[in-house]
Parts: sequence; C-alpha cells; structure tokens
Amino acid sequence: MKLRELQSLFQSAVLTGDAEDATVLDLVAQSQRSDRTTLLGVYVNAYRIRLSEFLDEDYPALRVLLGDDAFEALVEEYIAANPSRQRNARWYSTQLPNYMQNSDNWRSNERVIGLALLERGLTDAFDAPDAQSSTIENLAGFAPEDWPRLTFSFHPSLRILELPAGTLDIYAAATSDEEEQIPLPAEGLETVAIWRAEYDPSYRALDADEFLALNEAIAGSSFGDICQLVAFQNENQPAPERLAQFLVSWFSEGLVTVVSIAERS
Repeated sequence: MKLRELQSLFQSAVLTGDAEDATVLDLVAQSQRSDRTTLLGVYVNAYRIRLSEFLDEDYPALRVLLGDDAFEALVEEYIAANPSRQRNARWYSTQLPNYMQNSDNWRSNERVIGLALLERGLTDAFDAPDAQSSTIENLAGFAPEDWPRLTFSFHPSLRILELPAGTLDIYAAATSDEEEQIPLPAEGLETVAIWRAEYDPSYRALDADEFLALNEAIAGSSFGDICQLVAFQNENQPAPERLAQFLVSWFSEGLVTVVSIAERS
C-alpha cells in the first residue's frame, strides 16, 4: 500500500471517529502495552479533544448559558457534522452559529444562537486586519460647504449585529468574575457594534437611529444623506446635532479610518 493511501485511510478513521475500522486496524503495528483499537483510539480521541478545546476557547459564555452537558453535546454534534478542513485551527469554530441555525436541535433557540453570534463577532474583530484610525480633528480640514458630502471609511474590525434582546446582558453575566444570574429571555431585538480597540475586542449597544446611521455610513452614504434619514428616526433632536454626537463616538472609539468627499452626482 502506498503512503498516500495509508494516510487517507488513517485520516478517514480519525475524522469519522471509527476507532474500530478493521481496514485501518490491520495496518496498526502491534504493541505489548495496548491493543490496536486503543492505539488508534488515541488519535481519534485526541482529534476530538483538540477541536473541543477550540470551541471552548471561542464560546465560553455559550458554555455558561447552556451548561456543561448541553454545550458538550452541541460540540459533539458539530464535530461529527463538520470535519476540520482548515489548516489554521482558528477558523474551525467560526461556523458554529451557522450550524446551529440549520440544526433541528438548535434553530428554534434564538437566544443561544444570538450569544454564539456575539462571541463569534468578538473573535472575528480580534483577528481583523489592522488600520490606522483617524481623529476627529481631521474634520477641521473640510470646508463647511463640503460637510454634506463627507463620507467615512471604517476600521476592518467593525461588525454590526442584530441580536435577540438581552444578548449583551447574558454575555456580561456569563463572563463576569462574579457569579451573576443569567437574565431571563426578553422580547424583540437589540443592535450592537463590535470592534477592536487597541488589542482588545470592544462592544456596545446601538440605539435605533445610530444603528441606521452607522449602517448607512458603512455603505458609503454621505453625511447629508444620513442626516435626512436620522431626521425621520428622531423628532426630538435635530438630525445634524444627533449625527454630530455619533461622530464624536465613532472617532473617539477609533472606528473611523478615512474621511473623504463624495463626488457630485
């Protein structure tokens, strides 16, 4: 048997979790200390334990919310359905929320999926490319008549999520150093911005009008167009003033990388 064939058979046994594959067992060298099934099982179990560790590291709050038994059952399901096909172990766990959304066992549990999406967002933000943030002082270089056409580019780590209401409170309770009660389920949705500040992922909730403004800004809408949209969302405060508050936050948090002037249409 060629080496490539041997490697393929061994890999198949490891990926399927079949430590009693007769074809592979016949190729395992005998040992005075352990039988062939035990020797092959070492590799089969080590593979699963290592993948479990990746998931445990990336979804600690999810483990707290589900409890150890339910979390480990989820991990076993995921590993069985998703053999590792990435050379970089970092990317193995990223599809867990997608798996849950398509699983008969998990798709109806929106609260659990929402927490998984939040934790994945934090991990993705941590690994996002670097970029130099702009400062709000750079706005002084634009003439007042150009402000309606200002557009903004944002840090590659920025993610905007719509999650089940209460997801942020669940995450805060599950990751607290103190033992905190996990909040009860809530109705509706909440929106959150996630990004990397310096070397650490950060997040905060977004009001409805800021969620709209930030999404529009990310899409390339101009300052003037965003002001008009925000005006429909907030009747109690002038849109330019409200958007100015957003800009102060976006710049101070390091979200904005480039400010430019859109070409006239």
